[in-house]
Amino acid sequence: MTLATLDSPIRTLFERLEPLAASPAPDMPAIAGLLTEVAKDQEYFAHHIDRVRDKSGGKPIHIPDRGPRLMIVHRLSGEMGAVHSHKVWVAIAPLAGVETHRLYEVAKKSADGHATLRLAEERHVGVGESVTLVPPQDVHAHGHVEGIGEAAYLLILSGDNQVSYEREQYEPKDGTWRALKPGDGGDWLAK
Repeated sequence: MTLATLDSPIRTLFERLEPLAASPAPDMPAIAGLLTEVAKDQEYFAHHIDRVRDKSGGKPIHIPDRGPRLMIVHRLSGEMGAVHSHKVWVAIAPLAGVETHRLYEVAKKSADGHATLRLAEERHVGVGESVTLVPPQDVHAHGHVEGIGEAAYLLILSGDNQVSYEREQYEPKDGTWRALKPGDGGDWLAK
């Protein structure tokens, strides 16, 4: 799918994104602003929300072979994703609901699969707000926490196909980690 064949809001997002994402250091505040702006178009994204309504999962909106890609993601009420890294820059913006976003610092990681994480930040992100991540400070989890708004429908914009890279998944409760080889999407939900 080329930019010329995309619907207008998505085509405009990617046209405006290109100069911001092409540099060695992407302009993450500007990228977050673009994503937050496009996420306000509730009428346009209603059919995308319908594609994932009442299901936990994600659906592609624009997924080229390489380069920035856009998905819509939803986790059901009370579901948190596994703690993981992306190895590419990421911006998220809710279309509806409240997403809990937890950023972690890896205090210690050993070759034998043990890891110590520290929760560095927890945010509850609603419509009109966004979160960005840039490696190596990209170890995080996100999803819905019972009692904090409705489960979110999110736009996730990433700088490339994260599963093309070796990444990590962590289990803070057990103090463990494992490598995610290219092609391994990891666990969708925390254990």
